[in-house]
Amino acid sequence: MKRPGVTTGAALGAALGLMFTTPVVLGEEDSRWSFTPHVGISQTYTDNVRLAPNDRKEHDLITQADTGFTMVREGAQARARLAYNLQSLAYWRDDSRNSTYHQFSGDGRVSLLPERFFVESSATYSQRLISAQNRGSSDNLNILGNRSDVATFRVSPIYIQPVGDFATGQLRYTYDRVDYVDSSVSDVSSQTNRVLARLDSAAMFSRIGWGLSFNRIETEYDDGSSVTFQIAEALVRLNITNRLSVFAAGGEEDNDFVQDPSRARPDDTFWRAGATWQPGNRTTMEGFYGERYFGKTYGGNLQHRFRNSRFFMDYTEAPTTVNEFELQRQVVPIRDATGAPVEIDGEPVFVEVEFPDLRAGVYLSRRFSAGFSGERRKTSWGIRYFDERREYEVTNREERIKGVAANAALRVAPRTRLVLNGSVQESEYSLEDREDTYYIIGTGVVREMTPRTTASLNYRFVERESNIAGNDYQENRITATFRASF
Repeated sequence: MKRPGVTTGAALGAALGLMFTTPVVLGEEDSRWSFTPHVGISQTYTDNVRLAPNDRKEHDLITQADTGFTMVREGAQARARLAYNLQSLAYWRDDSRNSTYHQFSGDGRVSLLPERFFVESSATYSQRLISAQNRGSSDNLNILGNRSDVATFRVSPIYIQPVGDFATGQLRYTYDRVDYVDSSVSDVSSQTNRVLARLDSAAMFSRIGWGLSFNRIETEYDDGSSVTFQIAEALVRLNITNRLSVFAAGGEEDNDFVQDPSRARPDDTFWRAGATWQPGNRTTMEGFYGERYFGKTYGGNLQHRFRNSRFFMDYTEAPTTVNEFELQRQVVPIRDATGAPVEIDGEPVFVEVEFPDLRAGVYLSRRFSAGFSGERRKTSWGIRYFDERREYEVTNREERIKGVAANAALRVAPRTRLVLNGSVQESEYSLEDREDTYYIIGTGVVREMTPRTTASLNYRFVERESNIAGNDYQENRITATFRASF
């Protein structure tokens, strides 16, 4: 039974209302919406529509229709960005499988007091795997019984108060709601209240900077359980040069969530020390070493921009929840007329089987990722590697998910591109003594028929190998697509 609170429909409605009305409230009647509708039709043949073992394969022909729009409104004091897609699937061999999916992503920001008081909001509606250990794919075409609609909503007022040249204060409250529609996982739905208060040094402290912060996050799940994260921290930074600084931070965290009795209590003092270095205009890096309730901890990141490419690398360690992951992941519901993903804020998209299983409670995430992407006159490419270890607090469950994904596009004619992509992912589950390996290989050709219409033909091969009998499968797909925007 769900706790009283903001329902999914009310949450999405509130987000849409805020995004649509704030420019008018601010008197920006002259700003205009940029409205771009789109349509798409695809025909897909698959030799394994259920992702069953090879001896139980079942083929099908699937017609997919996509209709939707993107809307953008930019003003001096407010902005809103929305993307919606209605995905309709028709299965030729068994029309009882026919289905329709709604996919939405949007965010907005309004300045009620210039440079002082802001309100941000966002909402999404999409589909995701319930468990990566069951059969799974990166879209809705396969008949699995292993997917759920998921809706997220966030609203966050922010107040910023300068104190002359001495300091800048910030007070932020955030309300989040995550709803999983499928009844088997609806109890993992949650609502979260967050409070962040911080005070950071201003221009008076050019050589030695400092910061004070307090962050409290309370999450209540629909199954009655709850999770609290609370951290109070003080930081001091010494600017050795305008490109090199060292820092030290310490404080206390008072977390509260269900744990296995053998694990360390999540309330303790903590500290960390590190450095930030910008050796050139194109390179930034930061690293630190410290200690938290779970032991020694490390973190860092590196970014470098080449002339035609970009490299990044980062490592993080922190307790988190599946709902937090849901709020942070980027939802890309549609593709534009050239077949490229329509992104709300430009963040990378997670691989579907990278998602943690839907379960309440806390897990410790230790995650490393690195990527390299670039573009030349006729060629674009990208490669990403990730390695994440998950240690669940309520049990002795441990998971390790690692993999590499790459893609490339080559312009072989003025309006024609050859595309290639592939990925390998290994998943290990300690309690089941299970190891799975996923392989994906794809290739295709995209033809820009007009500036707003494209046609494409793609082939994809997917395979999962598992040390648990009955979990292997293979799939071959061929898809022809026509897309247009107006």
